[in-house]
Amino acid sequence: MSTPGHVLVNPLPAHGHVTPTLAVVAELVRRGHRVTFATTAEFADAVLATGAEPLVYDSALAGKAQPERFTADYVAREPLRCIEEGIATARVFERALAEPPDLYVYDVSTFPAGRALAQKQGRPAIQLFPVFASNEVFSFGQAQAAELDEPISAEHPAIVEFLAEVGGFVAEHGLTAGTMEFLTPCDETNLVFLPEEFQLNAWDFDDRHTFVGPCLPRERADGWAPPADGTPVVLISLGTTFNRNPDFFRRCARAFAGLPWHVVLTLGSRVRVAELGELPPNVEAHQWLPHAAVLRHASVFACHAGMGTMMEALSFGVPLVLVPPDVTEHKLNARRAAALGLGHLVSSVDSSAEEVRDAVLAAAGDARVRERVDWMRGALERAGGATRAADVVEATLARSRAATPL
Repeated sequence: MSTPGHVLVNPLPAHGHVTPTLAVVAELVRRGHRVTFATTAEFADAVLATGAEPLVYDSALAGKAQPERFTADYVAREPLRCIEEGIATARVFERALAEPPDLYVYDVSTFPAGRALAQKQGRPAIQLFPVFASNEVFSFGQAQAAELDEPISAEHPAIVEFLAEVGGFVAEHGLTAGTMEFLTPCDETNLVFLPEEFQLNAWDFDDRHTFVGPCLPRERADGWAPPADGTPVVLISLGTTFNRNPDFFRRCARAFAGLPWHVVLTLGSRVRVAELGELPPNVEAHQWLPHAAVLRHASVFACHAGMGTMMEALSFGVPLVLVPPDVTEHKLNARRAAALGLGHLVSSVDSSAEEVRDAVLAAAGDARVRERVDWMRGALERAGGATRAADVVEATLARSRAATPL
């Protein structure tokens, strides 16, 4: 066992970014490490359940409203929002921690604070990718930009302001790195929460990136039971962010009415069950419930193509029906899953409910999809999950200690 260390973890305070880290943090705590987990009040209880210490802060990024459609102007402003968050959280961390941690672990979306403090204090760092990974050759950001209706100009006022803010931030902390060096897309050590087999342009990545797959909790998720008569189950969800679409859920409920399927809808916080009206007898709606409790019984999962959502379903061997919102990340996720044969792609959440229903029925009976899902499930198991991720953290700590003069 390695010498226990103090690790600061700072993912973006959003479900798709926090959730993949929790099992890793729990494993590190189990191994005797002290973990400080910087997040918002929304996730404090989940952090406490891992045994880590929450460092609660207010996040402008977590509180901002997400548009239902990503435009070039919105995407151009996202880096500026990230550096402004980094400037604020770096100050929070320096005030809150009497001694620097032994290791900084931060999200691709929250890297400025952790990267600056790691360089300033001479500490090692690990970058987390709960989305497709990037490096000097492949840029997920550029892949997303290519999905937009119009290009983003390098002279966009938000881009110009962003670069100026980064330059000031680097100078404030006395770093030797220039602006573009500080903005390098990855670190010397990176953890990616998907298997290498799912990564876009995987051949462009070296051993700086460890593809550990989804890091799922050890405990069994209960609290839901399937129909006693063995009726096949389809789970339908639009995730926790881009889900303000009660009409989508109503249409899906009507489309499955009278069919020999049991439908489970999880709505998220932006749609109320009462908004759906009276549901057919074979449809149940929940504000939310642990998807794992349903997925262990499900025949198909129709979802928004969030990366964590897809990875969890595939870990249970459940075929996908991909219904992405008009968001660049999700459209790329959906196309990748469909290209790998892991399910059927529906054009968007604006598609007819009949198209979603027909895709569910097709995926359930598609032997080729079943074969490919089983293949990917094996890839996820081989990736190593939270145990392998914790091994990488400990190896990074050990290398740092070995390189530090006594």
